[in-house]
Amino acid sequence: MSRLLGFAAVAGVLMALAGAGCKKNSAPEPPQVQGPAVAKPGATLTFGFTSTDPDGDDLWYMVSWGDGTPMVWSSGRPNGAQYVQTHSYPDSGAYFIKAKAKDSNQAESGWSDSIQVAVGYLPPNRPARPVGLTACTTGVVYTYSAKAIHPLGDNVAIQFSWGDTLGDWGPMVPSGDLFQTTHVFDTMGTYMVAARARDERGLMSAWSESLKVVVGPAGNPGRVPHDITLAAATDTTVYISWSAPTDSVPSRYVISFQETGASQFDSVGGTPALNFVHEPAGRTGQYEVTAVYTSTRYASTETPGTTPIDAGVLRIPELNGTGDAGYGWDRTTGAVTLYDMTVVDSAPKVDFYVTDFAQGFAGPLYSLASPFLAPSDPGGGIPQANWHITEFAYLDSAATESDPLPHYLQSRYASSRAIDSLPILIACHTEDGYFAMAKTTDVDTVNGTADIETWFQLIPNLRLIEH
Repeated sequence: MSRLLGFAAVAGVLMALAGAGCKKNSAPEPPQVQGPAVAKPGATLTFGFTSTDPDGDDLWYMVSWGDGTPMVWSSGRPNGAQYVQTHSYPDSGAYFIKAKAKDSNQAESGWSDSIQVAVGYLPPNRPARPVGLTACTTGVVYTYSAKAIHPLGDNVAIQFSWGDTLGDWGPMVPSGDLFQTTHVFDTMGTYMVAARARDERGLMSAWSESLKVVVGPAGNPGRVPHDITLAAATDTTVYISWSAPTDSVPSRYVISFQETGASQFDSVGGTPALNFVHEPAGRTGQYEVTAVYTSTRYASTETPGTTPIDAGVLRIPELNGTGDAGYGWDRTTGAVTLYDMTVVDSAPKVDFYVTDFAQGFAGPLYSLASPFLAPSDPGGGIPQANWHITEFAYLDSAATESDPLPHYLQSRYASSRAIDSLPILIACHTEDGYFAMAKTTDVDTVNGTADIETWFQLIPNLRLIEH
C-alpha cells in the first residue's frame, strides 16, 4: 500500500512540473491596415499590414481585397514587421480591404477594421479663388492666376470666367501648379472672376469662389491704394496698412473713418507711410484710404471695418436641455453655429455653453461657462477633449451695449459668469484672443433654454464692440 502511494506521489510531482512548463498561447492583435483612399482603375496600389503577437511569434497575414480575389496566407514575418502587398482593381467601384494575422502556433486574430478605396476617374478639385488685382482700368493687360489639385495627381487645365466673357482653356499643367493668364477689361464695371479645371479625360471641377474686380476709368486703378488690412495696434486702437498704387507715387495718403451708423467718411489723419494707427475713441466703423497727388485724389475701393458681427438672438439649450448646447463663432465671418457637445469633434469649435452646474436644467441660476469645464460639469455626458478656454467678465454697471469691453485681465475675467439678472451684458474673451459681448434677455428653467444675442469682433485682440 505504501509503495503504491509512493508511485502516486511521484506521478503527481511530474505532472505538476510538466504543467508548470506549459504556457498558454495568445492570438495576435487584429492588423492595422494602411493604403490609398482613391485610385484609378488598373493602377497598382500598395497596402501595408501590421500586427503584433503577445508571445513575440512570427506572423502570417491573410488579406480580403473586397473584389473576390482568393485569400491566401502570406509567408511569415517577424512580430511587428509590416507586411506590404500590392493590388489593382480593374473596375471602378468602392472596395473594402481588411486582414487578419496568425502566429506560428496557428492562433488567428480577428479581422481588422476595413479601409475603403474608391476606384474610378475623379474630376479635379475645385480651384482656389483666382489671384490678381481687384482694382483695374479699361484697355490694360492684367495677369491673373489660379491652381487646382487633382485627387489622383493627374494634369489639369484651367479656364477663367471673366464676368463678361469665358476664356479659353489653358494648357495642361501638373496638379497643384500655378497657371497664369492675362485679360483686358473693355468696359467699366464690377466683374466676378472665377476659374474651373478639367483633366485629360474631360472631367471638370466646380467653379471656384469669385474674385471681385472693379474696373474704373483709364488711369485710375494704378493710382489707388489696395490690399487694405486692419489689425489691433492696442486693444482699443486700430492699425491700418495698405499697398501702394501699382504705377504711381502719391505725395501722401489720407485715412478716413465712417462710424457705425453714420452716413459719411470723415478724415482722421494723413501720412506718407503705408500704415496708420487710429484712436477711434471706442467707436467702430469702416476705413477708406485715399492717395493724394498734386491736384487729384483716388480713394480705395476697399473699405474694411471693425463693426462686430451681430449673430441675432438665439435660444440656446442648457447643457442638459434638448438640442446642441455648444455655441461657437466662425473666425472669418462671425457666424454662429450650435454644436453637439457630446461629440469630441465639436471641441475645437465651441466657445461657450449655458449650464446650471447640476444634473437637469431646473436651475435656479444659469451661467455662461468655458467649454473646458464641460467634461467635469455635474450635468455630465461631455467627453474629455481639447475644449476651448473662454473667459467672461461683467461690464460695469453704467456700461452700455456699445462701450468697449473690459480690458483683459485674469483677475477680472473668469471661466464662468452667472446670469444673475435680466437683461445682462457679459464680455467674452477666447483663448485665441477674440472679444465678444453676450446679452441674455431671457432664461427658461422649465424648458431649459436661454435667449442670448452676441456681437463678435472679427479683429483679434480688439475689444471695441460698438454696433
